[in-house]
Amino acid sequence: MHKSPLISIIVPVYNVKEFLVECIESLIAQTYENLEIIIVDDGSTDGSSELCDKLKYKDKRIVVIHQKNGGLSAARNSGLKIAEGEYVAFVDSDDSANPSFIKVLFRAAKTNNSDIVVCGYDDNFPKEKTLTGKEATINLLLAQENIDILAWNKLYKKALFTDNHIKYPTGKIHEDNLTTYKLYSKSNKVSFISESLYNYRKRKGSITNKDKKELHLEIREFAAREAISYFANDSELKSAAEISLLLAKFAFLDNALNKRIDQKRIAKTISWLKTHKKEFHNNVFLSTKLKAYLVISTNFNGFGYKLFRKIKHE
Repeated sequence: MHKSPLISIIVPVYNVKEFLVECIESLIAQTYENLEIIIVDDGSTDGSSELCDKLKYKDKRIVVIHQKNGGLSAARNSGLKIAEGEYVAFVDSDDSANPSFIKVLFRAAKTNNSDIVVCGYDDNFPKEKTLTGKEATINLLLAQENIDILAWNKLYKKALFTDNHIKYPTGKIHEDNLTTYKLYSKSNKVSFISESLYNYRKRKGSITNKDKKELHLEIREFAAREAISYFANDSELKSAAEISLLLAKFAFLDNALNKRIDQKRIAKTISWLKTHKKEFHNNVFLSTKLKAYLVISTNFNGFGYKLFRKIKHE
């Protein structure tokens, strides 16, 4: 009988002693058994480091790496460097996975001949479909949905990373924004399954909390600019990335108008839209709605757009 391929699950760990056992036990309990569970201790100081070593003896499939603190990207990259699996998945150490997480993702990968398979998490359920890598990339850039962007609700062919020299950017937060679109674009196919198989734990102090909103928006804009450069030789993907940048600018404007971020962003963003609006007129991905937003946000100091947003949110 043909043996199922080895799949590597990479678990970055930094000061999560309270949740680590639950996470690792959920991986040990996977119904897909040919696994390599790589725990990367990224310089923990709360006792997680010692706990990693204890957990190693719970299952022979567990490998533990200890390294100086370098951040989530550095931990994922270290795991990728030693991973021996044909496929890889990422699980954050304060989260957990349903028992069928890997089995269902792998089955979809084989059935659809897909290089990436995406599942739901918590109450977020993607529509079941299989797209070409280019189609999936365009959807990611235009929709900016977490289902697409996140690293951890997916199974990847490891060759996507190794053959294309793709790594997570060290020293950056929201590193998924800067990486996933590259992986999609290098894929033959990307499949989405409608099951929610990943359990995400949102903690206090999470980078996604409200007080970090402006920083999140800055990363979104930075990712769009990087994508424009990355796809310089593919006009279709470059056009989608340009719309991604435009959407990021409107996200700044909307959040400033709603007082979620510094209101100084209002004038700054409207000025940028005025300067660059002609660049978008021939973009194939500029929707009728976005075209209208561009018009009303760049005339009369954006009065029409401000009024529209005020009415919509009241």
